[in-house]
Amino acid sequence: MTSDVRVRPAVATDVGWLAEVSRASFASRLHPFLISAQPGIDRFWEVVLSHPAAFPGRSFLVAETDEDGRIGFVDLQVVDPGTAHLSYVCVTEPARGRGVAGTLLRDYLHRNPDVVSMQLDVFDDNASARALYDRLGFESVATTTWWVADLPRARRAAAGTRVQGLHAATAWLDTYGFAELAVAVDDAIMPLARPSRSVLRCPDPALLLQPAVLAAVVDELPELSEVLVTLEGDEPPPSDIGPLRQVNRSIRMTASDVRTRWEPM
Repeated sequence: MTSDVRVRPAVATDVGWLAEVSRASFASRLHPFLISAQPGIDRFWEVVLSHPAAFPGRSFLVAETDEDGRIGFVDLQVVDPGTAHLSYVCVTEPARGRGVAGTLLRDYLHRNPDVVSMQLDVFDDNASARALYDRLGFESVATTTWWVADLPRARRAAAGTRVQGLHAATAWLDTYGFAELAVAVDDAIMPLARPSRSVLRCPDPALLLQPAVLAAVVDELPELSEVLVTLEGDEPPPSDIGPLRQVNRSIRMTASDVRTRWEPM
């Protein structure tokens, strides 16, 4: 690593670069399923950076040099006392292999003295990232498979089904490219998300057994074409809407006592 790398908090004028680097780090086939790959993520991150009090515990840090300018960033969020979740660590291709990621993480620890452990999710096929996390002492604790199916159309929608939060979700989607909403069936309310215009994410895979409910959502949101569910392990959930396709696998990794592990590096 070159000794002239500096780390600083990200500012609002960084958001276009942050979005570009983040989007480029993911395979294009995964973009519909990732909020960080949406065209409005820079506008959302501008809100995060401009109003930090509204997002307590979240930190964006940027690494840069005089010669190369910005060369990497991290996005972390304190999720439990003493534990931070590493959402993203991205380093530009010319700067890889220079220890930039480790520098960013050690700087984060200096700025957040209460953090002693970290967790993250890494894609199973991202060999370089997994090698980095292995070197940093992260250990795998669980594997999650991402399953996708085509959404049902030309079906009778379930009676008594209502999409909630539609107005706000539409505004979020138009502004940021992703949104959260819910579907109410009688007295039950089930949260949903749109990581992109074409994808509906169902936190509860039981919705795959209710095609009439999903058809009611599609009636309100006809741009949707696919439904995404994520589930630990390798077995697909039961489905009454058609065959499921595996599009991704992610690995949850954790590292404890990171201050002792990383200080000598």
